[in-house]
Amino acid sequence: MDTLRPREFDEIAALEQPSIVASMWRYRWLVALIVAGFIALGLAFQAAVPAAFQATAEMVVEDPRSSQLLNRGDLPSSAGNPQRYVADQVEILKSPRVAIQAEGLIGLWASSGPAVLGDEWPEWLDLADIQGVTISQDGFLGRNSISSSRDSNQIEVSFTADTPKVARIGANAIVEAYQDVRFEQLEDTAFKAVEQIDRREVELRESLDDIQGAIDRILVEDEVRLGLALEFEDDLRSFLTLQLLLDGLDPTSDAATEVRTQLDDLLQDFQTTAVIDTIEAGDAELQALIAEQQAGINELAALSGRANSILIDLELTGTGVTNLSLAPTPKTTTGSGPTRILAAAIVLGLAVAAALTYFLASRRRAFGSRTLPELVLNAPLLAEVPDFTLEGIKSPLPVTQAPTSASAEAFRFAAAAVDIRASAAGAKSLMMVSATLASGKTTTAANTAIAAAREGLRVLVIDADFGNQELTSLFLGEEQPAAGITEVVAGVVPLDEAVRQVVVTDDRSLYLLWRGRQPVEAANFFRTEETQRFFSEVKEQFDLVIIDGPPLLQVAYASTLVRYVDAVVAIVAHNSRVSELEEVADRLHFIETPAIGYIYTKAPLRAEMTASEGSMKDILGLGGESAGRTTSGVSSGRLGRRSRRNNGGGGGGEASSG
Repeated sequence: MDTLRPREFDEIAALEQPSIVASMWRYRWLVALIVAGFIALGLAFQAAVPAAFQATAEMVVEDPRSSQLLNRGDLPSSAGNPQRYVADQVEILKSPRVAIQAEGLIGLWASSGPAVLGDEWPEWLDLADIQGVTISQDGFLGRNSISSSRDSNQIEVSFTADTPKVARIGANAIVEAYQDVRFEQLEDTAFKAVEQIDRREVELRESLDDIQGAIDRILVEDEVRLGLALEFEDDLRSFLTLQLLLDGLDPTSDAATEVRTQLDDLLQDFQTTAVIDTIEAGDAELQALIAEQQAGINELAALSGRANSILIDLELTGTGVTNLSLAPTPKTTTGSGPTRILAAAIVLGLAVAAALTYFLASRRRAFGSRTLPELVLNAPLLAEVPDFTLEGIKSPLPVTQAPTSASAEAFRFAAAAVDIRASAAGAKSLMMVSATLASGKTTTAANTAIAAAREGLRVLVIDADFGNQELTSLFLGEEQPAAGITEVVAGVVPLDEAVRQVVVTDDRSLYLLWRGRQPVEAANFFRTEETQRFFSEVKEQFDLVIIDGPPLLQVAYASTLVRYVDAVVAIVAHNSRVSELEEVADRLHFIETPAIGYIYTKAPLRAEMTASEGSMKDILGLGGESAGRTTSGVSSGRLGRRSRRNNGGGGGGEASSG
């Protein structure tokens, strides 16, 4: 192919990669089978899986450690990344720890009741509902569903069960268990922080004792300073005593307030002593010790207040659940009805079918348009023959049995186009070739020959498919002539006695030469010089010789036959494989016998094919005066150039549908 028309780029793409819709239509039987299978599976699933109820609780969470009270560096905080915090809580809700806690709560509620639990009994739960309900850890882990919103801190907790009451109890038990687990986690973290503060306080007290000992050694020689030191030491012991006393009191009590007042007075005494020491003493070592002592005292006071604040914050902030909507009792099941199951099965089946058929079509490219084979053969379309059954035609010979049909008109187009192309190529003998069986090759050869004979050509049809002889059956039915090509080549019977005259109209006929009765092997027979000479000489006695041979890609001697003819006409069936026609084109190129064109068979019946029935009546002579006109009105080929020969007369059977 030397050049491409603009639209051929799209056509080549169609050859290379089929569309999903075209693939599904091509394998529509497979699509129907897959969809039906999925529908059956869906209905079986619905019958096998019982309906279930799903209850959903909603809660909004916020990291309690992000509060101003707790956010002091004592506890790790994720306040800067709320999405991460919500994701962490979702994982906690899915954890075995929450499932174990929820299992324990269910058992506690069922065994104790509100009379025993008192304030710990959940207000949303009725004693009658919990009786006999048991949900294991695996049950909580297998039937819960936890999801969160990307745009908010909301978390949904769903639980599925066979009854609506159990579904509600399960969802709310997970929420209750989560709050218990979260409080335990936060409490554990807070206590660990307080323990760290306590250890630091012990270290500071020991350090202050060491500092005081060093100061005492420096001041022991100065009575004035010794007096101040003794007084300071008394104050320090009082301070430590009061500090210990404060740790044991309720931070909000009056006694704690009075102790804090005394501690403030002692701190003022410490500051006064420090000022006197600064004025009176010039000892650098002493000043450094006094400064270090003061810093330790200040840190000790701060640590004590911080520990109390952590415990107070723990009670105030709780588990971080800022808003909670407990699960109501569900009223409908989660299972889908027959309509939804059917819709889902159809959609899923179509998706699987689309993928599978597209894969098959990609592996097995096919012709979906009459113009595409031209890109492979580099030869023009001669005619497009529709599928006979689409017109309700049962006979394989519509040219004689249904002459006003679109199928018959297509074969008349084929005869006219073959005449034009063969005349231009100087070809008198043609072979109808196809890649494989079931392409309509023999039917096309028979109808094209009839159409050409009707137009006045002296046509010889040779049934060279020795293993089939279907062409002979189309014309003669069960009858078999006395002689055929084997007898003619062997010189036993002359050609004019071996051929059978088949009447196609009242005054016109075609000639048929069948296999014959000689016992020969087809491959050896067609390779002999006598056979080659026969094919060379026979075309001189007829205007057109049409040979129907075996499929080119399935029978080896078909290639030998192709060598004996002037040209070939390729028969390409709708939806036939592209790779097969590519192999045919390669074989013809190797044999060096050109294809003058192709006939596209078994094509979809297009509306324009049936739109000229009224005009065809006149063409067929049914209108009264134009029986001898060509089908297409073309006059440049043999049909318009040669004088019509009367092929009537002589013996022979009528055209038969076989």
